Amino acid sequence: MEKSVNRVEITGTVGVDPKITTFEDGRQVLRMAVATEEGYKDRSGEWKLETTWHSVVAWSGKEMPDFALIKKGQRVAVQGKIKNKSFEGRDGQTKYYYEVLAFSLKLLDAEESD
Repeated sequence: MEKSVNRVEITGTVGVDPKITTFEDGRQVLRMAVATEEGYKDRSGEWKLETTWHSVVAWSGKEMPDFALIKKGQRVAVQGKIKNKSFEGRDGQTKYYYEVLAFSLKLLDAEESD
């Protein structure tokens, strides 16, 4: 059987101030949206910029910064895995979405993000 790999790396910009939840035992979970941008030329040769939004979840601990330092506009580097999630919508249908479960989260300075 071949080894399977579920690993993702994202370098992008935090879209809104993250939501941080603190539990009684002191652990924290952070949820944030990170935007990545990719440029390309369309068929007519015109330059286009495409933005992709990623839902990122991180738990406090090793390889994580102080979550209070992460704000809208902050550049971040995320390493993690893709997790498939689902919920029941108001219409009774099962809805599916993906999020990135971060193993490592690094805050970037402006010169590191280019």
